[in-house]
Amino acid sequence: MSNLLDQLYDIEGIDPIHWWPLALGWWIIIVFLVVCLLGLVIYYYRKRALKRSWQYRILTQLSLMEQNLKEGEIQPTLIELSQLIRRIAIHRYSRLECAGLEGKSWLYWLKNQDPHQFDWETKGKCLLEAPYSPSYHGIPHEDIIDLIKAIRKWVK
Repeated sequence: MSNLLDQLYDIEGIDPIHWWPLALGWWIIIVFLVVCLLGLVIYYYRKRALKRSWQYRILTQLSLMEQNLKEGEIQPTLIELSQLIRRIAIHRYSRLECAGLEGKSWLYWLKNQDPHQFDWETKGKCLLEAPYSPSYHGIPHEDIIDLIKAIRKWVK
């Protein structure tokens, strides 16, 4: 009898179970959800940062100018555009570089600094004339809208 018992072997233990036994498909889903969540966090952070930035305020102001233009306020819109483009230039470049410019030299400087090459020398003359004219109606609405679009591109 002892010979038969000597021939028996002990039961080997089962391999230990992994602490989180997920299949490959679950890992793919988890990674996808984490990436989506991270993307949403980045999207809302950038959206919030844009709202706080000076660019958002200027773009909002330009939209209000377009609405005022539709109501027939040409001269106040041009005066505000002239002030706004000057503030943008001082913000982007140094005050020494652009604050002292006036007249055609100001328009020439704008044309040289504009990455979209808007024709400031011809289409921007109204920015020089409107603030000093008693009632300025010498420019069509389309040209003012083109100025607003050029400023909007310059801000972005």
